[in-house]
Amino acid sequence: MVKLNRQLLDRLISPGPRLPWIEQWLLEEVWSRENYLKFKPLDFLQHGEGAVNEIEQLIAAAADRTYGELLSDPGQEKSLLGVLSSPDIAVVVFDGLSLREIPMLMNLAEKSGLKISRTDVSLAAVPCDTMEYIARELPCGRIAPSQLPTRKELKERGIAAVYHGNYTQGIAGDHPKASLLVWSSFPDLTYRDSGAKFENHFENIHAMFETAWMNTVQRIKGKRKIVVTSDHGYIFFGAGLDFPRQPSELKELNAYFGNDRHASTIEKPDPPASDDVYRDSARQVALIKGRVKTRASGEAAAKLYKHGGLSLMEMMTPWIELEMS
Repeated sequence: MVKLNRQLLDRLISPGPRLPWIEQWLLEEVWSRENYLKFKPLDFLQHGEGAVNEIEQLIAAAADRTYGELLSDPGQEKSLLGVLSSPDIAVVVFDGLSLREIPMLMNLAEKSGLKISRTDVSLAAVPCDTMEYIARELPCGRIAPSQLPTRKELKERGIAAVYHGNYTQGIAGDHPKASLLVWSSFPDLTYRDSGAKFENHFENIHAMFETAWMNTVQRIKGKRKIVVTSDHGYIFFGAGLDFPRQPSELKELNAYFGNDRHASTIEKPDPPASDDVYRDSARQVALIKGRVKTRASGEAAAKLYKHGGLSLMEMMTPWIELEMS
């Protein structure tokens, strides 16, 4: 693992874009396949999150503009609508998939006999929300993914959409005359249950993912290429993996954001004047930056896995391209 030293700080405060080398660092040094094989799942999670927490503290202290880079568009080559322009391509969106799961995806791809032609990073849509991502990527507006199969905007463009709401059931993957979009509610649906209060939820997800993979990616037939990606990542708030803040510093954030990591400035026009808050006037949203953990009340406040803010692990998402053999 790369140590967060003066050299890393110098790279953060140097002119020019930071995300390209941060992406490389995350893929090759933090959430690498080497580390995935080296550690047990929980150790892999905690080891990686510790490194990310440290670099985000450096970003918050000395390179705040990095958060602005997370708001950028991932580019045409990672546009769902652009990729789905050919009938021999399929895209599988695993809702809530993060960079942490990339080594596992690579293992599953190889077991399935699929060639990995590209391992890369894309970006979620602010505010790290599913419907905002759909509105950005597809000509359907802000709709739930379960509505995608009936949308004429997709059918008119030769795109067949399948919503996969139960990871234990297989999809019908034979759509020879249309490009295929598969939206899986896994693993995001698991973060809504009581298991998300415990760190071993990460390990449990890995135990279930092979089933989800077999019932989605492995069911797809007759396509030359399959792209696996996600609409947003998530942040893990294990012990010591958040920014150190005093209760007095969190009081206004708790009152404004509640159990969430973002809020509409239309509904709540006066976000706290805090260095921990990013206000995006164009999108009319306020977001918590980095790994600041609010301590609101209720069941949701007890969960260790959350999304909706402006952090590396929430905004940066997997982009894996697979070729059928």
